[in-house]
Amino acid sequence: MPNQAWIISNGDYTQFDFARIGIKAQPKHIVAYELSDIGRYLISPDPIAVENRLMGCECHYKPGVWKRFRAAAARLNPFRSSPQAPLVAGERQLLMARHEMRIPSLQDRYLAQHIDQLRGMLRPLDPVAQEIAALKRERLLDIRGVCEDEGGNPTHIALSGDLETKQRYVLDNLLCSIPITLQHAHIAKGLYEMRGMTPETYRAERRHPLLKFRMEGRSFACLLNHTGKVAFWINDVNRLHHLLLLQQAIASNPVLKASLEQCLQGDGRALRLMLNGEMEIDYSRNRLPTIYQDLFRHLSLDAALQRDIIRSLKTHQMGVSFSYVPREGFGDPRPVTSLSVMHDVKALDPVRRHVPQLYAEINRQATLSEAGNYYLLESIKGRPDEDGLQ
Repeated sequence: MPNQAWIISNGDYTQFDFARIGIKAQPKHIVAYELSDIGRYLISPDPIAVENRLMGCECHYKPGVWKRFRAAAARLNPFRSSPQAPLVAGERQLLMARHEMRIPSLQDRYLAQHIDQLRGMLRPLDPVAQEIAALKRERLLDIRGVCEDEGGNPTHIALSGDLETKQRYVLDNLLCSIPITLQHAHIAKGLYEMRGMTPETYRAERRHPLLKFRMEGRSFACLLNHTGKVAFWINDVNRLHHLLLLQQAIASNPVLKASLEQCLQGDGRALRLMLNGEMEIDYSRNRLPTIYQDLFRHLSLDAALQRDIIRSLKTHQMGVSFSYVPREGFGDPRPVTSLSVMHDVKALDPVRRHVPQLYAEINRQATLSEAGNYYLLESIKGRPDEDGLQ
């Protein structure tokens, strides 16, 4: 049976004996949720191991004599505004290999392996490899690796050892996949690394209990293990809204759900998930989502009212973007992105009185959670370099 994708259940008020987890006071407003393996993965503080391609390095140089002289003079200046000595910053140089020409996905495994072998033989001839080999270590403070995933997203990594060891590591692994460890799946505001979520780690029937409650005027949340003890505390309770919104997007958009399930079934490799509340896509009468085209025709709205409604579509948008690499064969298949533009019904409040039928229809299609009353405004799927997704 295929793995069905879900994230988080609706929250229900409940009773709980907090003495079981070492809390003597009785918190208020206790809400219980259940998380899927995906929900647990997204909110877990545990590190994840992934592989990225090493594309080059960032060289940190020692400051030159003139910079050191100016820094020393500033420290001796009795009229300087700060008692702290200014930092002496050396130059940085980014040495990155050129992107290899991506070949179409191949059905022949041996041909793909042969092309990889040819790339390996040509690697030492790369001009950037020669530049890295010619680096003067006596001028350097540090060398840091620069990697990219299949989607071209960069990651800077610290290298261990002395400068000679770091230089040799970059040369030996340039344009190769190397293992790296990320602190957790949440790598930036609204951005999640998804490669740690694999078919082997997901079972749709597993459920992880989560409690959210208020105590002394603050909100807290924790995930419980199978014995009812705390598995971990959730530092940012607001991140629960990301899970709830993602669940709303999956429930509203079959394309997003199918894309995620494609990865959970082993037919694709998940890359990244992004929730972006600053999209502000500006629509017009010439480019309206299908749902509003149909409503405008059915309700015969005048031009002024149409403009007011279109203007409201730009506000309260939330983009849910999921990128993955389909397993189409061997070689270098390009990432595909599924974008769900979610829209909060409250954006229509200014026109609600004038178009009650339209408001009622939109509200009927929305799903309500603590994150908001969202419905699917538009669904876009494609590759970033194609017309379907810009």
